[in-house]
Amino acid sequence: MKEKTITEVVAALIWEEDRFLVCQRPANKKRGLLWEFAGGKVEPGETKQEALARECREELAVELDVGAAFMDVTHEYPDLTVHLTLFEARIRSGELTLVEHAAMKWIRAGEADSLAFCPADTVILERLRAFAGRCERFRFGEMTVRLLHPVRGAADAIVYTHEDFVTACHVRELLEGGGLSADLAVIGGIDWDDALSPWPAPKVFRGGRDFGGCAAAHLEELRETVFPTVEAGRTIRRRMIAGYSLAGLFSLWAACASDLFASCASVSGSLWYEGFTDWLEKQKIRLDGVYLSVGDREKNTKNPRMARVEDETRRACRILAEKGIPAVFECNPGGHFNDVPDRIARGIARILKGV
Repeated sequence: MKEKTITEVVAALIWEEDRFLVCQRPANKKRGLLWEFAGGKVEPGETKQEALARECREELAVELDVGAAFMDVTHEYPDLTVHLTLFEARIRSGELTLVEHAAMKWIRAGEADSLAFCPADTVILERLRAFAGRCERFRFGEMTVRLLHPVRGAADAIVYTHEDFVTACHVRELLEGGGLSADLAVIGGIDWDDALSPWPAPKVFRGGRDFGGCAAAHLEELRETVFPTVEAGRTIRRRMIAGYSLAGLFSLWAACASDLFASCASVSGSLWYEGFTDWLEKQKIRLDGVYLSVGDREKNTKNPRMARVEDETRRACRILAEKGIPAVFECNPGGHFNDVPDRIARGIARILKGV
């Protein structure tokens, strides 16, 4: 009996905040006018990533940065059997153009039922509903807050984080995979260099801007406007804050400068920031726990200010311990941009467990 030939197919999961791109197949092709993720067949001699970049260049006139595989599925159609791998991707350059497809749309996970998709995408859409669903949206002028609820059950802890939506969805998935749950309040639409810096400081990159030092104003807006709105009608036993990079600096600053948070996770936080650990040493702090981490290669950066990050983070941990605050420091393998969702999830898991 002849074995079935499996056709390798790749597709792109391209996000725009909490929406992803889907395309409608041309009417003159098989499965015409059904919706799908942009992509196509892998040609001989191509890697899957190369094939996806080529297909999106040909179909949408954009250049992609192809990331990790989101999931894969095998599906048998009457005319062929496909092994479909869906990759997370972002548009590096170009303007989205309908070169081959009949139409395109940006949709949220909960809107997929309104469109007729190719059968191979059914299982993918089920995972996307779990991955990006159970989300409330709030707008405060330019600032947005997307509240990600646990996929299963309810939570009595809420963790505020300045992160992009997709990373936060990965964090929620990782937390629940470890048996933990919390409402994740994902704050976006702000100028990081201004809103997350505690006081003015010079820029660190030649093409960047100086830090505006507007953290106090941002924290006040959170206290006065965001918390009452987002938490209205909920039973919140613990309010926490977690952040990565400059948001990690803000998280530790905000937790130590106020009594608004029970615990804090500063993950690869920018604790190299001028004067921060000196400031920390002078504060009266009441927190249930603090998690601090860096990547073990972050200190190898050529930027002399940022190269102090590990020393300053270790110093912050010592200062907190001397003040009687349960604090833990962890050194993760890799540089600043390695395993970001995993590192954030690990930090949040530690403060949920009490450090």
